[in-house]
Amino acid sequence: MGGRSGLIGRRRLIAAGAAATALGVLRPLRGLQAAPPASFSGRNLESLPPLRELVQNRGVKFGSHNQFRFTNKDPDFAAAYARECGVLHNGWDFMWRACHKTPDSYTFSDADWMMDYAAKNNMKAGGHCLVWYQDIPDWLRNLSTVDGAKRAMVDHINAVVGRYRGKIYHWVVVNEIFAPVPNAIYRSSYWLDVLGPGYIDLAFRTAAAADPDAILILNDTHLTADSSFNDAQRKKVLDQLRAFKAAGTPIHALGIQAHIKTTEGLDSEKIRAFVQAVGQLGLKVMFTELDVLDNMLPYDFAQRDEQVAQLYYKTIGPALTEKAVDAVFTWGLVDKQSWYNAPNAGANFRRNDGQPNRPLPLDDQLKRKPCWAALAEAFKPGAIG
Repeated sequence: MGGRSGLIGRRRLIAAGAAATALGVLRPLRGLQAAPPASFSGRNLESLPPLRELVQNRGVKFGSHNQFRFTNKDPDFAAAYARECGVLHNGWDFMWRACHKTPDSYTFSDADWMMDYAAKNNMKAGGHCLVWYQDIPDWLRNLSTVDGAKRAMVDHINAVVGRYRGKIYHWVVVNEIFAPVPNAIYRSSYWLDVLGPGYIDLAFRTAAAADPDAILILNDTHLTADSSFNDAQRKKVLDQLRAFKAAGTPIHALGIQAHIKTTEGLDSEKIRAFVQAVGQLGLKVMFTELDVLDNMLPYDFAQRDEQVAQLYYKTIGPALTEKAVDAVFTWGLVDKQSWYNAPNAGANFRRNDGQPNRPLPLDDQLKRKPCWAALAEAFKPGAIG
C-alpha cells in the first residue's frame, strides 16, 4: 500500500513490533510479506519439507478436508495426507447423514477410526459441521415443532461434541447461514424456518457447553471475490459478528470457505483487510475450504496449474500477514477427491473438454503441484527457491 494509509500501516507495524519486544513476545513476525516468485512451476518440490512443517513459520496450521472413505483403504494416500497435514479437517463423518441417520441412534465407527488415525499421526482433529442447511435427514425434516427441532439439535450437538470432548481442536458449528442475496441476512433453511435466527446462538452455546476447550467456528462463503455482491456479504458478516459478540454468543473463529473461481475477480488487499477486521473483533480466522475451480482454464496442464497456483497465493499470501489467521485448510488434498470431480458434481463444475479439474495441491499420483508450491511460498517466503 502507498500513500497515507501505507504510512499508517508501517507505523502500526513498528509500534506493534516495539510492544511485542517490550513484552518479551516471541511469536514470529507476520506483518511482512516478500514478493512472490513470478512463477510457481518448473520446480523440484518433492525434496521440500511438508506443508505442516513449513506453515509453522507463520505460527498457523495447515490441513485439508478428509473422510473415512478416502483414507481407510488407501495407505499411500493416508501416508501422504499425514505427511502434509497437521490438522485433520473431517468434512463428512460427523454430519447428521453420516452418523445420525435415524432419530435415536448414532454410528461413530467411521469418525472414531479417523480420530485414531489423527492421533497416531500427531494431527489435531477438527469436525465439519454440526448445523448446515443441506444436512437434514428425512426424519429431522419431519419434525416441524419448535420443541422437537430444538431438542433434536441440542441432543445431536451434545452427543457428537460430547463424545470427542477434549480431543477436537475445532468444530464448524454452523455452516453457510448467510443469504447469498443482498436483501436478506440469513439463508432460508429448515432451522431458520422452524426456530428462527435464534438457532445460531443456541447451537454455539450448546457446543461450548459440550466442549469448553474446542474452537467454535461460524463458516461461510462468498467472502473472497472482488465484486459489489461480495463486498456486501463481507459487510453483512462483519455486522452480524459484531451483534453475536455483543450478545455473548461463544463464536471463536470465522471460517472463510475460499472456493475460488477463475471467472471472478480477486483482490488480495480486500481479503487481507477483511481478515484484519474480523481479527479486530477478537476472533480467529480460518481459511476452511480453499480450492480453485479451473474448468474455464485452457486444457494445457502447465498453464492451468500455474494460474491455479497464482490464485492460491493471491488468496492467502497477503492475508497471512494478519495475526488473526489461525489455519488454512484446502477442500481436499488430491485432485481426484475434489468435489468438482465427483460423479454427482453439477454441470457448472464440468470442463467442456471432458478432462478432470485440477484444483488441489497433489495430483492423482500424489505428486506436488504448483499450487502446493504457492502454499509453501505463502507459508514460508523463499521456501521454493
